[in-house]
Amino acid sequence: MEFVKVANAGQFHSAIYHKLLRSIVHSMDPVAFLVDLLTSKYFKYIDIRYYTFISLTKLATTLEGKDVTDGRSASTDSTDENQLSSNMEHVIHNMYYTISNVPPLESSNDTSNIEMWSRSESDGDAADKQPKPEKHNKNALSAAKIAKKMKLKFTKAWIGFLRLPLPLDLYKEVLVNLHQAVIPHLSNPIMLCDFLTRSYDIGGVVSVIALSSLYVLMTQYGLEYPNFYEKLYALLVPSIFMAKHRARFFQLLDSCLKSPLLPAYLAASFAKKLSRLLLSVPPSGALVITALIHNILRRHPSINCLVHREDSVDEGKDDLRKDEAIAANLDDAKTGAMPCQKLGIDHFNNEENNPKKSCAMRSSLWEIDTILHHYCPPASRLALSLGNDLTVRAKTSEVDVGDFSSGSYATILGAEISRRVKQVPLAFFKTTPSSLFSETDFAGWTFNLEETPELISGNDESATKGLSEHDHGGAVKRQRIECP
Repeated sequence: MEFVKVANAGQFHSAIYHKLLRSIVHSMDPVAFLVDLLTSKYFKYIDIRYYTFISLTKLATTLEGKDVTDGRSASTDSTDENQLSSNMEHVIHNMYYTISNVPPLESSNDTSNIEMWSRSESDGDAADKQPKPEKHNKNALSAAKIAKKMKLKFTKAWIGFLRLPLPLDLYKEVLVNLHQAVIPHLSNPIMLCDFLTRSYDIGGVVSVIALSSLYVLMTQYGLEYPNFYEKLYALLVPSIFMAKHRARFFQLLDSCLKSPLLPAYLAASFAKKLSRLLLSVPPSGALVITALIHNILRRHPSINCLVHREDSVDEGKDDLRKDEAIAANLDDAKTGAMPCQKLGIDHFNNEENNPKKSCAMRSSLWEIDTILHHYCPPASRLALSLGNDLTVRAKTSEVDVGDFSSGSYATILGAEISRRVKQVPLAFFKTTPSSLFSETDFAGWTFNLEETPELISGNDESATKGLSEHDHGGAVKRQRIECP
């Protein structure tokens, strides 16, 4: 770095510095020590950051669409191809570690906090022109112009890096930090719209991570994404409740459904989809789903009719014919229903990815009744709030989804252990049970035990032996109970 400062007649020697960064990026050995040393001693200088972005942009342009041969000729052998691919991934990891450690320049009108490693004049190259702090001459650059130039170089470096074939693990890491570390410092953040929309269309955990940056572009920079809610609706699957970044996703989901201008069918589709997931998610997922449904019902009073709705009789002739056809196909299932229950039809199509065609407005949130009898006490307690009249905004308030979004079995168990229980629940029978199942548990089923002579004699012998061991002289009366 001393040669970089003085080797070019006192001017910043960009060629030597570019060779240094190229050696770091293409090194097959760990480079964390060197990059950390640059970060602690040199990246505080504005001109070093400036030329770092320029060099990384050149390196990314060289790597784009090419393989890293590591000084060897290309080969068609599979082993060599795997080695080249591994080298390429290693180079991209080194480049990301370097560019992520270069701090961006915040906008400032004061040049007193801008430090330069080399204060001499530039060599006149337009591409590598060195920014200068404001001095008492006409050719000096103001702090605003320096910040603008730094933003341009910062943007070119990151756009060039994002064009590279990123490995999956690095791809996820970049998406996690993009909305905080990169987007606020770009000259035009809309340039990332193609990268983020492609990431959002991949699906799975990649879409969940890309949602943060895409949400920032939509809410702060005016990005229009017509199919945003359809893609968001498709992400509601049971596996999302076990994802690593589920806490951030649920908070963004709650924010995306906050607008009162959402159509009723869209709010109903999300509420119904979430309520259907109640049947297949762990208790921590049931808590966050209940909180989301609570907020949706409070924000959109037009869908409160879904809380308790029975089959209507004025659906129209076509709908009645469809319902009768479905009911005819379910005749065989009627024998398995409770005698006191009425067989209903849910018009909601859980397999439909388009919320407009899911028929959620014709359905009801019958799944809420299952959560009221959930085996986990916190889930059933929170579900009681859905029975209130949420249309009265003065008496109700929204639930903070962040309190439940990162929950797990451990957090629920810890909360239950720390609670002070006034009444201890006891499991007891008012009458001694004579069978494992009651007659109404399985309508149409019978559980009869065929007693053979060998079984009866064996039971009598074992019972006699047990009575003789515990008999203390008193008369003991043995009674045999027949299983139904």
